[in-house]
Amino acid sequence: MEKKILLGTLGGTIAAMLIAGIIFAGLLGKTTQTWMQENAACLNELNMMWWVAGSLVHGLFLAILIQKFGISTFSSGAVAGAWITFFMILWFGIFNAATFKAYTWSWLPLDLTGNIIAGAVAGGVIGWIYEKVK
Repeated sequence: MEKKILLGTLGGTIAAMLIAGIIFAGLLGKTTQTWMQENAACLNELNMMWWVAGSLVHGLFLAILIQKFGISTFSSGAVAGAWITFFMILWFGIFNAATFKAYTWSWLPLDLTGNIIAGAVAGGVIGWIYEKVK
């Protein structure tokens, strides 16, 4: 793999995890906590290794697409990251809300908003890295 994609993946993953943590644990902390209490029967104990692994997959996906799109600025990366994440989470959310009781339709807008912001920041960081690494 290219050095740019590896660095973009790492930078995008760290940025998205940080922003997602701030949004879902911080700003939406009470809402998230309530949801976790209401749905405790269907939740596994959080294993950070798998959370990081999933975030790395998202970061790699963004890094590959952003490179394929020829993006190498923070602002263009942020727009691409937001759109890519929007469609990923929209698919995920519709599928889950239609399938599982624990993922409610009222959670979908919150999930979309938080993840779009995290995806935009991740995409921006990836674009910035691609601008700096030749």
